[in-house]
Order: sequence, then structure tokens, then C-alpha cells
Amino acid sequence: MYKKQISINTSVDKVWNALTQPEEMRNWYFSISNFEATEGAVFDFIVSFTDEAGEHSFRHLFKILEVIPNEKLRHTWEHPGHSEGTSTLTWELIPGEETTTVILTHEGNESFLDEGSKYFTAESYTAGWNDILQGLKDYLENEV
Repeated sequence: MYKKQISINTSVDKVWNALTQPEEMRNWYFSISNFEATEGAVFDFIVSFTDEAGEHSFRHLFKILEVIPNEKLRHTWEHPGHSEGTSTLTWELIPGEETTTVILTHEGNESFLDEGSKYFTAESYTAGWNDILQGLKDYLENEV
């Protein structure tokens, strides 16, 4: 399991929009043009990259499980075609006077170890989520 809390110097409304609006998401997260924060909605996208081992493409699939505007977004996270595993990602927002606390929890990511590569390890997810959270913070705090 991965869990991390960060503080972002902006309103909870702006953080929520960054988490749920496709035009905002593509600035710091992934490009999911048909994303809609609606319980039961299903979305997928492909992440492609090249490293020292070659070219890679991983499909990401998730289903929205819970939406509480400005408070919580929870969805499944899967990698069809690479792993039989299923995990759950939860974004929790806690408003403060001038900041918003974001708590990201990724449960069940160890179920992806059946994929057998370095890309689905706890270390890989930790590094990825740390980068994503920092990207969210940088995007919102440096927004013009």
C-alpha cells in the first residue's frame, strides 16, 4: 500500500477541478479526454514510454467507485493485458484556511506483481505517485 499526504497552497475547489476536469488533468496527470467524475463510469488510457529496456505501452483501466465533490474521489486501477491484479486509488481533500491537504492512498498495488517486471513494483509505484503528487502541487501553485 502507498499513502502520502501533501499540502497545496490553493483552494479545495481548484484541487478538485485539477483532479476531475480533463483539461486540467492533462497538465499534471494523464490525458483522459472522456473522464467524468461519476460513480460507475469506466475509463481507460495508455501510457507509452521508452527506457533503456526499450519501448513500453501499458493500458490503465479504472472504474469510479465514489465521488464526494471537494472531498473524495475513489476508483479502481488496473493494467489489463499485463496483470490480473486490481487495486483502489483514493484521493481525499481536506480544506484549510489557505491550503488544501491531499491524501493519496493506493491499496492493492501488490496484486500487480504477477506482471513480473520492475514497472509494477512497490518502489515503482512509490516513485510514480511521488512524482504525480509533486506535479499536482507544482501545477496548482505555479498556475498563472
